Amino acid sequence: MKYLQSLFFLLLSLTLPLGSAFAQGSDMEFDRVRIGDARHMICGLDLAPDQSYLAISSTQSFPFYKWDYNKRTVIAEFDVGNWYAGSSVQHAADGKYILLQQLFYLDYRPNNDREVDFEVIDAADGRIVKRFEKYHAVALTPDSRYALTLTSDEVAFWDLSTGSKSRSFQVRDASNGLAVSPDGRYIAVSHMPSESDLKKDPYYKNKKNKKALKTALKFKQQVSVYDAESLKLLYTVNSLYDIIFRLTYSADGQTLFCLNVPNTKVKTAVGAYQTYISCIDGRTGEPLRKGFVSQYNYEPDFKLSPDGRLFGVVSRSTKFPELHIYDFATGQLLERFELSYRLWEKTDGGFLPGDGRTTFAFLPDNQTVVLTNGDHLIFYTIQN
Repeated sequence: MKYLQSLFFLLLSLTLPLGSAFAQGSDMEFDRVRIGDARHMICGLDLAPDQSYLAISSTQSFPFYKWDYNKRTVIAEFDVGNWYAGSSVQHAADGKYILLQQLFYLDYRPNNDREVDFEVIDAADGRIVKRFEKYHAVALTPDSRYALTLTSDEVAFWDLSTGSKSRSFQVRDASNGLAVSPDGRYIAVSHMPSESDLKKDPYYKNKKNKKALKTALKFKQQVSVYDAESLKLLYTVNSLYDIIFRLTYSADGQTLFCLNVPNTKVKTAVGAYQTYISCIDGRTGEPLRKGFVSQYNYEPDFKLSPDGRLFGVVSRSTKFPELHIYDFATGQLLERFELSYRLWEKTDGGFLPGDGRTTFAFLPDNQTVVLTNGDHLIFYTIQN
């Protein structure tokens, strides 16, 4: 059972380019809008919970925009997230606050724990509510009352009304993943496995598999879920993952997504580096036989459409970034939009198509996708 997940992702990655149900994105009808200028490449994008605007962050420190995607105009502009390579963007569930996570141009060191800066800003006026320096992960509670932080082995609750730490608990050998369920009842944390826990499994208890035990202890990680009120451990997901860099619940709480990256010393993929998004039942903690693969050279953005029917993930072809759109229920690849240079043959001046990061958002109609490339937003309609 311990190797079924690895086998599943290997087969998925081998068959991905051969899917018969996708269309080549550069042949689709699309529209593009320029935001800012070529000095400030777009690097973060998120749809507000009330679906009224897009939050957009850019490189070269700022600006940060609230942008009306219907009127295609800037609602507000803030000087926040003063980081040269920009930040990722994530709204709190109630829309009161926005969480910014520092990005780097060369930030993907899969064998090391991540230590970056975070800012919580007020979505209404851009005021910086709380800044966290050198943390592994930060997550906002659904009611925007607390920011949860992960650093070393500590998960802490920070009261955003006062800026003070209210309580905390320890997770032994914690890594980089932290998530709060949409109802605020559960906290998921990633960590290294312990030898005593692994030996409860007959496979690792068997002395013949001593080498496999050693490899798992050194290169694999697990996910544990805690009660947010009592802070007691509820369960540990019965699966081993590669190095976990992101945990996030779906909006309905039914799925816990686990983004994990193989240690370079044990990776089996040949050629492009692969990132896996594993799926866990968010209610029971049961590992699901469903997952997605990305070959993007940064930590890939991934999202569900508002109705939960479509799953998008940023990946990469041999030359260019791509957005892959899947049927979430079946895992079938529906479309692939490639950001090739030919998209920009007739663009206005100043565009640098090779710069910036690719991120995206589904719009409320569940068919339109907004995709970033350089200093432009691309709008296209999913055909399937």
